[in-house]
Amino acid sequence: MVSPHIPVALAPDLLERVRARFAPWPLIQEWDLKFTGMAPGQASVKLRPNKHTLNGPRGNVNGGVLATVADMACALALCTVFDGLMPFATQDLHIRYLEPAKGEVTGDAEVVRLSKRGAVLECRLTCGEHLVAHCTAHFSIKPNLPG
Repeated sequence: MVSPHIPVALAPDLLERVRARFAPWPLIQEWDLKFTGMAPGQASVKLRPNKHTLNGPRGNVNGGVLATVADMACALALCTVFDGLMPFATQDLHIRYLEPAKGEVTGDAEVVRLSKRGAVLECRLTCGEHLVAHCTAHFSIKPNLPG
């Protein structure tokens, strides 16, 4: 198996192809999750809080929602290695909640390490200038990828 690598550049239509693939998902529609950018080994998402993502009257984004947003941002960053395909699965995800997320959440993810069988990624979740959560994730890459 050929070892995957972070490309130098992305196909100009990659972000639109990935957006179209996930557009029908309730996660995207009901949570108001937007894919805002992709670069080699990187991706950014935005979540506008609403009744589906808030902890009721407390006004902060639910922690499980934040973990899902981080996981999605990491998966998007890793799919840049595979031209939008996702021949991988989340193996584990660790998230540290640093303060309540009140307001729009931005998730910025980046591939930290990449090998034939796995990848480690980091995602920073922010509300404005405030770092509200930090996540690391490990993805296992399916064997027998085309060479």
